[in-house]
Amino acid sequence: MELLFCIVHGHRKVEELLTGFLDVGISGATVVDARGMGEILTTQVPIFAGFKSLFPVGGGHTYLIISALEDEQVEVAMDLIEEVAGSFEEPGSGILFTVPVARVKGLAGSP
Repeated sequence: MELLFCIVHGHRKVEELLTGFLDVGISGATVVDARGMGEILTTQVPIFAGFKSLFPVGGGHTYLIISALEDEQVEVAMDLIEEVAGSFEEPGSGILFTVPVARVKGLAGSP
């Protein structure tokens, strides 16, 4: 298994990703409201307010999507995410990565 992390901007993209996950057989994901370092520093730390243009900023509200996937689901999920959210090549456009999962409890079918 792998744990997929995806940071995307905009609730419409999140909705499209979650319905797309269902379409390709991925039935579980967690979505968390997220705020980037640049947003926090430039809005809550006065000394950094003038540096707002230095931090890459994506469009819309930011979300973190987390999903534990079987190995065969990873490429399908990543392809879907790139189709919906783009390639993440531009700074501030989002992030997509996975990490290996050694053990799992709490998922359907886990010991």
